[in-house]
This record gives sequence, C-alpha cells and structure tokens, in this order.
Amino acid sequence: MCSSDLHGNAYAGWSQAYRPVIFKDLIPGSPLERVDKNLDDGRGYTLEAGYRGRTERLAWDVGVFELRYDNRMGTVAGFDASGFYNLRTNIGDSRTRGAELFVQHVWPLRGGRDLTAFTSTARLDGRYLDATARVGTINVAVDGNRVQSVPDWISRSGFTLRAGRVSTTLLVSYTADSFADARNTVLPSANGAVGLVPAYTVVDFSASLELTKNLSLRVSVNNLLDEQYFTKRPEFYPGPGVWPSDGRSVTASFRLMLPQGGTLRR
Repeated sequence: MCSSDLHGNAYAGWSQAYRPVIFKDLIPGSPLERVDKNLDDGRGYTLEAGYRGRTERLAWDVGVFELRYDNRMGTVAGFDASGFYNLRTNIGDSRTRGAELFVQHVWPLRGGRDLTAFTSTARLDGRYLDATARVGTINVAVDGNRVQSVPDWISRSGFTLRAGRVSTTLLVSYTADSFADARNTVLPSANGAVGLVPAYTVVDFSASLELTKNLSLRVSVNNLLDEQYFTKRPEFYPGPGVWPSDGRSVTASFRLMLPQGGTLRR
C-alpha cells in the first residue's frame, strides 16, 4: 500500500512439473516407426513475477514469466541395414519468455453512466534450444526457431458502457501469426498440416438489460464482422488441414435470480 487510495502488491512464483513416458509412447504407430529405448521424461518449470495494484478508477497487473520445457518428444529420421525409419525420441528443449499487461480504467459520465476501457495483452517469445527436427529423410537443427502454436502477440481490448440498467461491451481480440511445426515452414504443404497460421482479429459485442431486480436479458454477437480465419493446423485428429473458425453467431439468454425469501420483486 503506497497511499490512502493506492493499493498494490508484488508477487512471484515458481512451479515445476514433468511429463512421464507413458505406455502409448513406447508403442510404434506404424511398421515404419521405432521408439528410442532411452526415452527421458519431459521436465520443466514456470517462473513468474509481477506487480498488481488499483486505485478508485484504475486497476493494473503487469508481470513477466518464463516457461521451460526440456526433453520434448518428437520424431527424427533414423537409418539401419533395412533402410529409413521414423524414430520417436526426445528432440530437444524449448523456452518461452514473455510479459503480460492488464489495465482497466473507469471514467464517470453524466447521468449516472460510466465508461470502462480495458486491455489484456501479452508479448511472447517461444524458442527451441538444442533441438532437432526431421525434414523428409534428414535431420536438421532447429535451435532458435519459434515454438509452434506460440504467437508473438495476444491482445484482448475493449470498452464497456454502463447506463442505468443497460450495459454494452465491445471486445477486440488480436492474435499474431504462428507456425505449425518446429521447422517454421511458411508455405503450406499439400495437405495443409504445416505452414504459417496467419494473424487474425475478431470483434465481439454483447449487451445486457436488467428487466427487473431478479430478471435480466443478455445478447451476444460473436465474430461481429464475420471474419474468416483459422487457429491451428492439426497433423492427426481430426485429420491434416486447418481448424476453421466459426462465423458470426448470435445468442440470447435470460437470467433469473430468486431472493432468499423466494419472492420476486419488480
């Protein structure tokens, strides 16, 4: 606490986890696949630190983090007297560092209304360390390459306007581009399993109306601008290709809250 109207605290944390080798990892998926007899368990940790605080109209939370993942499992090329085969083994390590920022500010307006602006934005940098990936029938080093499915930026920002019993929110979500494989392939393959996942921006709108003390109505319009995008290129289930987004959708819901006495009031 820094003053009578400013409240804040610093925080830090560290946690460790591991992914053990399971029975499925030891069973080859096809006659062309073999499994390393000396598989190591995946290990890693998450380290974070930051500062959060608030005043009467302003709230914030800013922090930094590091995520380490060692002994990642993957597939490399192998050769023996019978020829080429896929070898499931530990392909290397990865490290993701980043910073996160949340800020929210409320402006009082005339007539009992207020406007709230907010943003939750993260900058990420996920990189492979001492790692190897298969390209056709050869193995290549991918040290310094970006970790797949880790965009450089993720941001959720918007405004909320409250006026009496009515509240409206406009949310703009942005996700930067990312890669689908450790080789950081840009051009998509014939089946779409690898390649760049383009950046996309989605706009959502929602409104709520308090009809009575106990009953409220909420209407949401997801993907207001009907943006066409996809978020991932799966290699396996449900099949190689892309996961397309949902188009514009509208939902409406009522919320009924009963007081403790069980009597509804206007």
